[in-house]
Amino acid sequence: MCAPDPNAGRREAARQENKKRTAKFYSDSIKQWNKESDFKDNINNILGLGASRSRSDFDAFALSEQGKGMLDKENAAKKYFQQAAVNEGGRSRNFKGSQKSAYFAKLAEVDRKQYALATVGEAKAGTKIQRGLEEQLRTNRTNLGFNPQFGPATMLPPKDRAGQFMNTVSFGMSVVSPFIGSDVRIKDNIQKIGKSIDGYNIYKFRYNNSTQEYIGVMAQEVQRKKPEAVAKLNNDTYMVDYSQIDVEFREVA
Repeated sequence: MCAPDPNAGRREAARQENKKRTAKFYSDSIKQWNKESDFKDNINNILGLGASRSRSDFDAFALSEQGKGMLDKENAAKKYFQQAAVNEGGRSRNFKGSQKSAYFAKLAEVDRKQYALATVGEAKAGTKIQRGLEEQLRTNRTNLGFNPQFGPATMLPPKDRAGQFMNTVSFGMSVVSPFIGSDVRIKDNIQKIGKSIDGYNIYKFRYNNSTQEYIGVMAQEVQRKKPEAVAKLNNDTYMVDYSQIDVEFREVA
């Protein structure tokens, strides 16, 4: 009968983590696809409807200013000719001349404003519209973000063959006896962590090629102190009957 792999829990946790990561990647991919669709629609709106609307707004403003200019000219003409009719008989030529100058000055002022609007004003408006479009495109691109990244693969811990073997051996021995594999030669990362009341050194260790840590004794040391608590397998490795000593063999959580 084979004992369970000590790494089985970690391997299953890694599989579940990879499933969650894969599901999240596909979910994020769908969200990104929707963002890309919105991104393309926004570009069409910005360059199409948005640009034409901005241009239409300026054209409407320009027409409004032209209308105001024509109205100013009309009002200036009315004022000039009304004053000219009233002052025809009795006022001086100088007054009449000043009225004419004021009338033509008003016409020139209106023409200058119209010219400035048609040249400098339109150029500034075009620049403002272009900058506005570029800013909207930048914002649209920022909102798009980056494509989801699947990231590095989830590492699946290897099967702990050595630990599984030792668990199998320990399990098999426990069926017929309380002996547990405790030979110093099948262990590594050995650290002494204390001493029992009866004087047995207590160690924390891993079995060779295993990642699981255990707490127990070294069979060679127990053999010198209490040989009847030690048994030898056919492969020349030693086992310890922990029921005969005051140290408990256990896994490190």
